[in-house]
Formats: sequence, C-alpha cells, structure tokens
Amino acid sequence: MKRKLSFFLIVFFIFSNINSQTNQFLGINTIVIDPGHGGKDPGTLGTGRYSLTEKDIALDISLKLGSYINKDYPNINVIYTRDDDSFVKLSKRAEIANTYQADLFISIHCDAFTSESVYGTTTYVMGAHKTKSNLEVAMRENSSILLEDNFDIEYSGFDPNKPESYIALTLYQSENINYGLNFASKVQKEFKQAKRKDRGIKQAGFLVLSRATMPSVLIETGFLTNKEEEDYLNTENGRIEIASGIFKAVKMYKNELEAVVEQRMDELIKIDKNNNVNVFFSVQFFSSEKEVDFKNKKLDNSLVLHFLENNVHKYCYGKAKSYNSAKNYQNKLKEIGFSDSFIVAFVNGNKTEVKKAIEMIKKD
Repeated sequence: MKRKLSFFLIVFFIFSNINSQTNQFLGINTIVIDPGHGGKDPGTLGTGRYSLTEKDIALDISLKLGSYINKDYPNINVIYTRDDDSFVKLSKRAEIANTYQADLFISIHCDAFTSESVYGTTTYVMGAHKTKSNLEVAMRENSSILLEDNFDIEYSGFDPNKPESYIALTLYQSENINYGLNFASKVQKEFKQAKRKDRGIKQAGFLVLSRATMPSVLIETGFLTNKEEEDYLNTENGRIEIASGIFKAVKMYKNELEAVVEQRMDELIKIDKNNNVNVFFSVQFFSSEKEVDFKNKKLDNSLVLHFLENNVHKYCYGKAKSYNSAKNYQNKLKEIGFSDSFIVAFVNGNKTEVKKAIEMIKKD
C-alpha cells in the first residue's frame, strides 16, 4: 500500500511543478522527434514475415521526418531521442525534450492488435483512456520500462501491466493539451488525405508523454499485425508517405500557430501616448571600434540601424514590431553570411533586454 501511495504522491508532485513553456511561446524553434523502442526493445514484431520490426520502421520514418523539416526550415532545431538502433529509457526521452525546451514532441510508433483485420492510423495525446483498447495501447508502449534497470525505482512503483497504476496519470491535465490536440488533428487529416484509415485522435496514459512539458503526441502509424499495413510500412514509399504526412501537419501547425502569435504580438505592440513608450526588435549583425559606412548589396541599407554602446559602434538590421518578425530579418542575415547575428530590443530608442521588452509588451 505504501508503494502505491508513494507513486501517486510523487507523480502528483512532478505534474504540479511542471513549468509550461506555452506562455513564453515565440514560435516553433525546436522539435524533438522520438523513434519508439530501439536496441534490446524491438517493439511490435508484426506477423513475422519481415525482418524489420517496429523499432526499425519508427526510426526510418523519424529520420525522414527530420530531414524534411531541416530542408524546408533550416532554422528549426531538430533533435532525435535516438538516431540509431539504441535503447533509450522512456524517462530519458522526455528529459531530452525538456532539456532542449522543445516546442513540439513527436513520438513515432507502429500499432498491434489481436485481430489481423484491425488497421489504420491513430494519434494519441496524454489523458485518461476512455476505452479498454486505448488502455491496452498505453500498456504495450509503457511496457518498455520493464527492460530498464531499476525501473521500479525510476518510476516510483509504476507497473505498466496494472490498470490501477494509470489512475495517477489520469490526474494530469496538461495546459498544453489543446495545442497537442490541434497538431494531432492535422496529422490525422494528412493521413486521411493519403488514403490511410483515420482511427481518430485518442487519449491514454503514456509515460513518455506524461513527463514532457510541451505539446506532445504519440503517433501509431499503422498495424504491423495487419498484413496489408505491414506490407505498406515495410516499403520505402509507404514510410515516405507517412513521414511526409506528419511533416505537412508540422508545417500547417507551425504556420497557423505563428500567425496567431504574430497577430497577438501586433495587437500588443503599440505606442503609449501618455508615456510615449515605443518598443521594437532588430537584429544586431556587426560591430566595430570605429564608425563605418556600412553598405551591402544583398541588404536593404535603409533598414540598417546604428548605435553606440560602451564606445563600440554596433549595427542592426530591420525594425520589427514583434520578436517573430525580427527572426525573418535574422534569417536573411544568416543567408548572406552573418551567422552570429542575434535579436535585440529597443524601448524609446534605447537598447534593452529582449525578455524585458517582451514583458513590457505583455503588460501593455
């Protein structure tokens, strides 16, 4: 009894002390991709007709997804919880996402069922399971911890095979859940357009999602226990199609979310007529002990700003109403070789801390 109470109390403590990054959201800057299983944990074995297992398929889809993101969005930091056939603890996977302060966590898996007739794709978010089948999926994925050393200590008595262990997890209601549901809906929409069966968006108690402090989803890309889907996922074209669908969802989610943030920032940034407070962001890209007549054919030189700080002449590019808009100027500078450029903020023409400027905007 003490062991069960200990688990519930520790989980409650962890969840009640999670520092959400939602309030500091400034766009999609880092995405952590989590290929399920790996190493001594093969995951679902399928029908046994192929040598490939869930861990292999999940890794291949994950690497493809990451490459698509890097190609279209080179400024997004893509992190993998594993990029080879290695075993990574479930707690470590979430820890990686939290350490890098990811804006999105995507865990890739393959599904299984006792009946070969069941097929389709499902995207899960953290929450209370509403059906026995949802619980069974969580139990199967969480069972990876049984391969970890001292798992009973690491997870404070959590037993993935006992339904009662999931009671504490159902107490967790993430303030990021709406973002997770939003992204999940886009993933399923893309799968449906690719003629994959849409099994919908579901909730269940996944340990790997429960410890992540950002919008997170676990994607079951298809059933390896269904011969047709196993054939599909064992082909290069099938895995490309799945990875492409998830990438398109990432793209839609990013554009939609950043458009909302941009609109909100534009609404917040204004001039206070009484105090004459004017906040804007720019990108510092050059400094010199002597003043220089800076000109660059690849830049709009009318956007170059000059100021003096500690007897050093510093040069910025652009005058943006929001942090996110300033990133567009930063991307332009990096394209032409100013790789060390960084965003700065000004209040009434005086340089100030970026964090302070953002806080002033929020207060206004």
